[in-house]
Amino acid sequence: MSVSPELPEATDITIVGGGVIGASIAYFLTTQTDRDVTLVEKDFIGAGSTGDSSAIIRHHYGDQEIYTKMAWWSHQFYRHFESELDEPIAYEENSRVVFAEEGSDDAEYAEDGYDILSQHDIPVTRHEHDEFDERYPMLDLDKFDFAVSDDTAAYSDGTDVASGFARAAGTRGATIVTGTAVEGFNVEDESITSVETDEGAVSCNDVVLAAGPWTHRLAEQLDVELPVTPSRERVVILEPTEEFLEKYPDGVPTAGLPGGYYTRSEFGGGVLIATHHSGEECDPDQYDNLPNEDTLLELHETLSEYVPELDDAGIQGRYSGVYSNTPDHDFILDQCGPEGCYVAAGFSGHGFKQAPAVGRLMSDLVSSGESDLVDVEYFSLSRFDSHENGHGGGIEY
Repeated sequence: MSVSPELPEATDITIVGGGVIGASIAYFLTTQTDRDVTLVEKDFIGAGSTGDSSAIIRHHYGDQEIYTKMAWWSHQFYRHFESELDEPIAYEENSRVVFAEEGSDDAEYAEDGYDILSQHDIPVTRHEHDEFDERYPMLDLDKFDFAVSDDTAAYSDGTDVASGFARAAGTRGATIVTGTAVEGFNVEDESITSVETDEGAVSCNDVVLAAGPWTHRLAEQLDVELPVTPSRERVVILEPTEEFLEKYPDGVPTAGLPGGYYTRSEFGGGVLIATHHSGEECDPDQYDNLPNEDTLLELHETLSEYVPELDDAGIQGRYSGVYSNTPDHDFILDQCGPEGCYVAAGFSGHGFKQAPAVGRLMSDLVSSGESDLVDVEYFSLSRFDSHENGHGGGIEY
């Protein structure tokens, strides 16, 4: 890794964005190709959406088999992250559970996911209502009939992983440049020739745009329209009482809650609750980073409805992050616009758990135009040519 953040005069590939996606792409391009790779980040590695990520690792995606396969591949990579990259990361197993009422859309989603996880020999368990008291004693689940547990789900830390990817890429030959903003691009004969930054230009043959909620703005400069909308998502971390921690040392499972929320345990004994696809559009450069008192009350009350013994929990922390949403919540991984322009965008709240697979896919796409991991054509931008909603239902309910 470059000791100082100096921009080279020339490189083969410029990656724009130093979040977990950009850093993963840098790592895989550096280790799987012989191309000279430079990553440019306007702030620091892991800034932006990555630093605010809940960093959940799970595999249940209803009937969306492509995401299950990618998530499982990514999880195996995370499990061997330290031994393969010589970079330690925070990691804690925490089952992810879908609770459902018979006959509901959630029930169909849960059962489809159970079938696909079973087909791929990914540990999964179905629990009936009469098992809830023993299996989930901290939860009030009277309204649900059954649950599907993604048994080996986990969570990590976004900044940990992004930094690990970037350092590993750097020690293997990539140049990692931080504190440098990309301002534009030069194109000749419909091909990328260089990237303009506030520190000067770098000549290159290929550019990978992986700048989270800023990607669609950068793409516009290359006449590429990405249907990506940033949304503000709010996160609150509760501090349970000592009595709760003694009674439930494993905390709470990762689970979706009615109303568009999800919860999981937090490192150090906390309990996290957050919004998921809030619909609150925002400017990633100007949004309120702190949930207000009404939001704190709303999230706290929602969680304590399902975990009654958290009613008197304190507030350990609160912040907001940004999702980059496509209309169908499916990713955009594609070569588009002038020759040499590649895009990794629109992760819709699922970028972290899929980051290793995305890094591998983008490396394959840049080097050969295809991948044997999954069919990368599924993520093409052209799906929006025939229908503005792309695939329609998308990654999950």
